[in-house]
Amino acid sequence: MIGNNPIVMAAYTDLIMCIGVLVIFLAFPAAVGAFSRGAPPRAAILSLVTGGSMIVYANASRPGGYSLEEMPNLFMKVLTGA
Repeated sequence: MIGNNPIVMAAYTDLIMCIGVLVIFLAFPAAVGAFSRGAPPRAAILSLVTGGSMIVYANASRPGGYSLEEMPNLFMKVLTGA
């Protein structure tokens, strides 16, 4: 079973963490655009909630969580597949 393999689960939590961080970073231009048009930032708020939920889930799923110092290596690990 793939779901019970801790190495596979670690790879999924790493991917979820990276996607969550990217979603939050993409929410800021959406918020600035909405505020400049005078529109409510609904998409930006949805992105912040989604990205934040992904980060909380990934951090809670990994024993010991993630530290800020690990993020560059984490992104390289996810991008290269190493």
